[in-house]
Amino acid sequence: MTDKTPSTTHLTANTRKQQLEKWLQQIFVNQDFTLDSLPGDASARQYHRIQLSNSNNDSIERYIVMDSADEQEALQQFINVGKLMSPAINVPDFIAQDLEQGFLVLQDFGTIEFAHLLIDATPTQVNNYYQLAMHTLLALQKLPVATAKTQHQLPDYDTALLTREMDLFSDWFIPYIGVNIDKILWENLKEALIAEILTQPQVIVHRDYHSRNLMQDQAAHSRLGVIDFQDAVIGAYSYDLVSLVRDAYVEWPERQVTHWIYDFWQLQQQSELQTVSSAAQLENDVNVMGVQRHLKVLGIFVRLYERDGKSRYLADIPKVMRDLMFELEWLAAHGSDNMQQAALPFNVWIQDRILPAYQLKFAQQYI
Repeated sequence: MTDKTPSTTHLTANTRKQQLEKWLQQIFVNQDFTLDSLPGDASARQYHRIQLSNSNNDSIERYIVMDSADEQEALQQFINVGKLMSPAINVPDFIAQDLEQGFLVLQDFGTIEFAHLLIDATPTQVNNYYQLAMHTLLALQKLPVATAKTQHQLPDYDTALLTREMDLFSDWFIPYIGVNIDKILWENLKEALIAEILTQPQVIVHRDYHSRNLMQDQAAHSRLGVIDFQDAVIGAYSYDLVSLVRDAYVEWPERQVTHWIYDFWQLQQQSELQTVSSAAQLENDVNVMGVQRHLKVLGIFVRLYERDGKSRYLADIPKVMRDLMFELEWLAAHGSDNMQQAALPFNVWIQDRILPAYQLKFAQQYI
């Protein structure tokens, strides 16, 4: 879940769709097609599935159409990052594009998300799916950081960005539940988190590597298709892993999460990727990074509701809160000395002030 900005659409929906259909007629000349709108995500972009048909009205091809009317810069970044990632992982092929109008036609991976694969799966199948997702992540992390910076201009996940993301918690979540932030404890926690995050090995970070952005490729079921990667940065090696194993939409026992973290460290070792000296250190780094991510996500989910009218994300807040509390408690007990000094009092403050207000706000509907 990344920090999206609001859009200012100047065209009516009907006018915009007419513009899109006219462009598609120029791309797919003399071909009949149907265009079905898809549910939106946390951004202002619109997605459609285009289905081409022959003279007998038989379906012959399907593609995804992205309408990025007010996000041309994001569209350009999507194309840029896609070109960076395509040699290593399965991102959608670009079929046609019009940057000026904000249109893009993409390969269609199908309708089966990673989250769908997990439903009714056996423990062995679940583990196999996560191993596949971790191998895909390893392939992404093998891409050279220097190439990403010099040829694709990926920005750094630096202090300013990490701070801006965490401040979504204090700017949106805290007011929503009706309390005031303890500024000293808050600043101490952010400072301690950032100090450790910036020392972690640096890789290309997808920034939304979770069960709704991984797809079963309909053309090759043994491969995962990866989408929604335009917000990629150069940052900590633990970020995408915590996004995967502590997904806001899928919950597993912490024993299982720890097992996958240790598996990933072994895979890093076997791949000769830059990593830390032990799986225990990776576990620490995942929990550090997880606090940053889950503070951000709590703020984003509230903002999506209050600013953008997207209430469905409120139902996912309890899972994110449970993950945040686990990570804070883990760091207060097992983190470095500096981290314990920041996490322990902040954790006490959350227990005393935040959780009662949060439970009062959410108890009737979500908890």
